[in-house]
Amino acid sequence: MDVSGYAAKPEAYDSLSAYQIAEFCNEHGLARDEIDHFAANLLGSPVSATPVQGATSYTVCGDKAGRVVQFRRSQLPMRKIEVARQIYEDFVPECKSQGMFGPVHVYVANLVPGPAFCRVRSQFFSPAPTMEQRLQQTVQDFARFFASAWINKPAHTLEPPPGLLGEYSKILDEVSPDLPAQLQAKLDDVRQELPRLFRSSYPMVLQHDDLLENNFHVDETTGHITGIVDWADAKIAPFGVSLANMEVVLGIQTRTNWYFHPNHHSLRKLFWKTFYRVTGYISKDDRRSIEVARLFGLFREHGREEKEHAIAYLSALCLL
Repeated sequence: MDVSGYAAKPEAYDSLSAYQIAEFCNEHGLARDEIDHFAANLLGSPVSATPVQGATSYTVCGDKAGRVVQFRRSQLPMRKIEVARQIYEDFVPECKSQGMFGPVHVYVANLVPGPAFCRVRSQFFSPAPTMEQRLQQTVQDFARFFASAWINKPAHTLEPPPGLLGEYSKILDEVSPDLPAQLQAKLDDVRQELPRLFRSSYPMVLQHDDLLENNFHVDETTGHITGIVDWADAKIAPFGVSLANMEVVLGIQTRTNWYFHPNHHSLRKLFWKTFYRVTGYISKDDRRSIEVARLFGLFREHGREEKEHAIAYLSALCLL
């Protein structure tokens, strides 16, 4: 089954970006040409808007500089971004504060080459064999990215926010009621095993908490991930919670369902094979903890949506 048609086309992101830029300028009372002029002076070259924008920022790239300027509603957590660069290395672009421009915060970052995955996902999910080879590369790089957090633990222990276990339990309590029996059993298992994620021996790591298809870029000729952006919402959490986002390279979410790549089972095996090759030995107990964290992430992400949507998404993602 060809599922590529379920992916949004680049034109949809063009329209969304134009809307977001206009909203950002209106919200902060700024003229777009004045912002662009300020950015051009910072980079020493003309600038243009990047193809994918954010809901609370405006980003432009220099024509020659190999850098971007981002104007943001709120400050970035620079210390967390430094930690992210230590953990995930070249996956995270360098970023520096440039003060303020009127009411908004200004940052200069390295340009991440290649399109955001959202703009090429329909190509990568097409039936052509060459496209599946590129998607396989993306899957392997995604696995290496997640494995980086296991092998590059900071020298000092990262402390989670106080009460995080209670917060996670509350999230599971808020999952849509009256789930089908299989899903309810899976939810109960995750609830019962949550404390294993807070064992002193299990790592707390800094994780990207919004790792959607618009926040990582790829080389569209090879499938290699060239960088992961938008670390504004990075969080310290038990390792594996953000693994819920691995699904964005295995399938496509629509308003009502989740459509997997026809070969998602083999792609999933490739992901885990690559992950465990990079991490090296991980005990059976920790492997179970990783799975509990991943399932919790899925229930957190999709379990509190409207009942019929929650059941559709969770059935597809948790009952593989």
